[in-house]
Parts: sequence; structure tokens; C-alpha cells
Amino acid sequence: MTESAKAPESTLLRLSRYHCFLGELQHGSGEPRITSHELADELGLSEETVRRDLSYIDVHGRPGVGYDTGELYRALRDFLDLTAWHPFVVVGNQDVLRGLAITFPAEEFGLKVAAYFSERAADAGAVVCGEPVHALSEIPRVTSGLGVSIALVACAPQAVAETLELLGQGGVHGVLMLTPVLRPQHPDGMSITFFRMPCALKSLVSA
Repeated sequence: MTESAKAPESTLLRLSRYHCFLGELQHGSGEPRITSHELADELGLSEETVRRDLSYIDVHGRPGVGYDTGELYRALRDFLDLTAWHPFVVVGNQDVLRGLAITFPAEEFGLKVAAYFSERAADAGAVVCGEPVHALSEIPRVTSGLGVSIALVACAPQAVAETLELLGQGGVHGVLMLTPVLRPQHPDGMSITFFRMPCALKSLVSA
């Protein structure tokens, strides 16, 4: 069992947010240190929550001085079992894939696109950010060879069930779902995290 398996899912989600924020910080201001108070303030959390989350990690801050941002970033990366640029695959049509590449420059956040797939047959062979786009049916073969375990799915709703089944066959066990579906069928043991844009927008109406 990895150390991260001992932490609650809500804690793991917040730890991944800390990792992303520290990555942004290092690419931006390069601030050498950060306190739990500053981290809490930046991410809209309580300082108590931040301290409790960080207690799972083998890294220690100094009272009044805080944490070395580089050391904390690496400790979070190791705890979450990430590599320097953790690989993932993306599924969506060619237009969506290109849009995502622009709005989400993955390598700035410690991630790297290992392969692109499209549910549109005509997209096979196209190139996005120097990488070829593969047909949906190629998912098991390509992902198995890459050893990838996570995916970002933004395909058409009618292609979701097939996509998740093929990703499962290829060894993917974690999916971030951007396609607005409420209850997709998926293989046993696959973890799905949803970003439901329609629901998020509706929630803002009365906010």
C-alpha cells in the first residue's frame, strides 16, 4: 500500500491542488518559501485544513518561516506517486484536443500528454502539438505500451461508454470526465472524477 492510499480522497484532492499551485508558483514568481497560512489563503481553505493535510507528508515547515516551496512540491509529487511530468492520455475529437492543448498547457502543471485519441475516424493521423491522433479503437494497444494509468475524456456523450471500456482494457484506472454525462457505465475498479460544466454553471445562477 502506498502512503497516499492512507489519506482520505478529499485530502488527496486538496494535496493535488497544493501541488498544482506550487508548480505555478515556481514557474511564476519563484517564491522560495510559503507558509500554511499563505497556502490556505491562496486556495480558499482554513489554515487548520492545510496543516492537517500536510501532516500526511514527510516534510516539515519552520515556525514563522514556512516551507521551502521546492521541497514541498517534490514531497507532494512523491506522496501522490507522480513523476516529474506524469503521463496521461486525452480522448476527444481533433478540434477539442487542439483547444485543450491551448487552454491546458499540461507540462506547466507537472503532467505530460502521452497520446491523443479521437472518436471521429477522419481525425486519425492528424497531429496535435507534434503528437499523432489515434483512432478510438487503438486505445488498448497504445496505452498498454505507454504504461499510462490516467486519462482526460472530452469525447461526444454517445462515445463515452465505449471510450471508458477501451481505456480500462488499456490499463487506465483513473479518468477526469469533461463530457457532460451523469451516470456513465464504466469498468469495475475505474475511478471517475467529473467536471460537470452544465451543473457548475447552473449553480452560479443563485450564488
